[in-house]
Amino acid sequence: MEIIEQREFTALCRGRDGEKVVETLLIGAQPEGTWILNFLGSAREVLTPEQAHSITNALELVEALARGRAGVDLDAPFADLLDPSRPPGGLPPQRSGK
Repeated sequence: MEIIEQREFTALCRGRDGEKVVETLLIGAQPEGTWILNFLGSAREVLTPEQAHSITNALELVEALARGRAGVDLDAPFADLLDPSRPPGGLPPQRSGK
């Protein structure tokens, strides 16, 4: 989701499903335009625009599969997980403890 208005401990964010107020205690105040990972109404992580785009693509693929759409590309949205240069588990180096 993209922050469109930062408040004291929350932010108004815009995402695939419209606008939502998200709690930002874990990531602190962020400037408008910042992309965040939202889980159950709480911002968990600040994302780059590229990370946000990859996550959106993966979510759209899962939705398409759940709706039974045929002909979807299963590899493209998960290319970061298929990249052999990434550490086991697909986590970037700063998150894998290395």
